Amino acid sequence: MLTFKTQFPIASSTTMEELLECCRTWIKKSPHTKLSNSIPEDATNGKFGDDEESANFASYISESNSTGGVRYEKTDNEDVRWVTDVVGHKTEDAFWVSIQLNVDSELPVERLEQGKRPYIVKLLMERFSGGHDGSLPVTDQPTYLAETDTDLAEQIICASTGSVMPVVYASRDSEEELLIDPSRLSKWISGMAHVIVEPSRRFSSQIMRHVYGENVYGGAVAIYWPDGIGKWTYLPGKWSSSEALHAAISRKVRMSLLYQRARRECTWSYLQEMVSRQKLDELRASGSGNIDEYIEHFDREIAAKDEEILRLEAEIIRVRYSKRGERSSSGSGESSIILQTNETDLYQGEQLGLITDALQAAAESSEQHSRRRQVFDSLIDNNENPGDREDILERLKEALRNYTSLTSSVRSELEDIGFVIYEEGKHYKLLFQDDSRYPFTLPKTGSDWRGGLNAFSDLKRKVF
Repeated sequence: MLTFKTQFPIASSTTMEELLECCRTWIKKSPHTKLSNSIPEDATNGKFGDDEESANFASYISESNSTGGVRYEKTDNEDVRWVTDVVGHKTEDAFWVSIQLNVDSELPVERLEQGKRPYIVKLLMERFSGGHDGSLPVTDQPTYLAETDTDLAEQIICASTGSVMPVVYASRDSEEELLIDPSRLSKWISGMAHVIVEPSRRFSSQIMRHVYGENVYGGAVAIYWPDGIGKWTYLPGKWSSSEALHAAISRKVRMSLLYQRARRECTWSYLQEMVSRQKLDELRASGSGNIDEYIEHFDREIAAKDEEILRLEAEIIRVRYSKRGERSSSGSGESSIILQTNETDLYQGEQLGLITDALQAAAESSEQHSRRRQVFDSLIDNNENPGDREDILERLKEALRNYTSLTSSVRSELEDIGFVIYEEGKHYKLLFQDDSRYPFTLPKTGSDWRGGLNAFSDLKRKVF
């Protein structure tokens, strides 16, 4: 049973020997191994150990690329077998590494443990971080966006960075605080996902229209999948601690990666196939007539292909039952209601805020302790609205409080809020987010001090 899988690029300057040396260190320095003295310092090919614990090293080198790695197998005291594959594939400009952990038992057991993330992931990230996954650097540290990084944020949210790894994106709340500890979470999920942190609360409002409202905001955290199929959101107010949220995010990332297609050249079966093919080529070149040797390498190549077939069949089964597994294993008791709409938010949290306001009114008119009231209260409690409405209204009211003319400061504030301003004779026409369905006229010269606040009240009723 596959319980862990990830793939990520390490620094392209890393050599295959350095990768294999890191694998040897990982096994030999483990406090749980008995192979410390069994593996030679320069082992690149060969199997060491016995039926209870073994490390099988293999490497293949050609003119244009090289592949190498180790299969580490260990059977514990309960006769459960743990198999960890670490395979790297290096080309001229990239070096990808895949790590997979399988667990199985010959005896019937009630439940197999998933096991911890293999320590080799942490070790590789500490030694060889610096590869690039599309346009994103691969590291065990978070990436903090600057206010000018709107294009990069839009590419991340719209899945156009060319990345393979998922992205954990953290937004800031109204106090400019974060729901997670970015540095700590980055260590937890290094080699599995990127951690991206937005610079300010206003930043999310700036990019909203460019990402079709798909960005999280108000302190929420989301996992964006690299293939653009959507996001998984974690809202504020539901977590007892940042540690609990870190654990939930790590668990979700780990489970999602089990269904990701592994690079063919970063699998153990591919490595075995290439090694066997290289041996056969060497035999042919030498003119050897040793039939048994030919048969041995043919058998190894066939076994590698059989293993690849089994791997692909297992992936098909996992994908087929993934949704069923999510429903049965979540244990959270939470469910979602999807409402269809042809409208897009004019500001962050607009439609959700309108819905929760309507639900609040419906709840207040319902009988106490009734099923109707209980459903409304649950929907309201689980759909907090940290949207921009109150902030926009507060800024708009201040901008129009003493309005007598459209000064440069008032114009700048209105445009920053989201209004597009057109001149029409004796009036200005204001369109929020340039939506022509809700025009509002503002006189070029105000009559008295009450005119600005009256205009604010009319705007609030019409647009907000």
